[in-house]
Amino acid sequence: MLPDKRRKEIVRKVNESDRVTVEELTEAFGVSGATIRRDLASLAEDGLIERFHGGALPAPDHNGSEGRVKDEVENPSGKQAIAERAVEELEDGDAVFFDTGQTAMEVAKAIPDSVSLLVATNSPETAFELRESCGEVKVVGDSLRPTSDALVGPSGESYLKKTNFDLVFLETDAIHDDGSLSVSNEDEARIKSLLVDGGHRVILVADGSKLGKQSFREFATIDDIDIFITDVALDEEIRDVFERADVRVIDNQLVVS
Repeated sequence: MLPDKRRKEIVRKVNESDRVTVEELTEAFGVSGATIRRDLASLAEDGLIERFHGGALPAPDHNGSEGRVKDEVENPSGKQAIAERAVEELEDGDAVFFDTGQTAMEVAKAIPDSVSLLVATNSPETAFELRESCGEVKVVGDSLRPTSDALVGPSGESYLKKTNFDLVFLETDAIHDDGSLSVSNEDEARIKSLLVDGGHRVILVADGSKLGKQSFREFATIDDIDIFITDVALDEEIRDVFERADVRVIDNQLVVS
């Protein structure tokens, strides 16, 4: 099999299985582990898969195509509704961190003119948006991940270990039924764990597509957050999980204590 065809098949297998190992791929394609690792490195660089030690996962928000993750906002009305409610939690003079992601980006766009904030983010795109409304922006992180446009790395981690925020607008790839929060990449998971530790109030902003899912690396649980804002009404089972953790839930624009 030609390398290009093999790599296309690898992407298909990763997306179908949700997780594959190098050993499984060497057996499936009859090539060496070194060859498969080179294939995975190339596919990860192109943003088509997510690597982990010994295998591969689907790229975040993979949409079934073989191109890079698209820039279009998914569920724009839901994310905008979340953002409009989220900015009501801001107070003048707050130090606020905006996590990388489409929903946090919508929160940045919705900041009212009436508040003056100290802001930081690990998203270059969000930084440009924050500059328009807040002026100076602290951009945190070393290297830019191609699949999510998140800045990650040791200098960003060091900064967050020494910094406290009044508010953190946090994103996640998945909210499991047991209350765990997870993402597909270890570097991003470390950043998010530090955000949870450094936030006086942590506000999880996530639309309904994140519920009932689990990704590769857990970075926190709902016990670590204070408010959850989403665009759908929670079913009774997941609502109970949040209530037991004493999380204030704002779902479908209704406040539940």
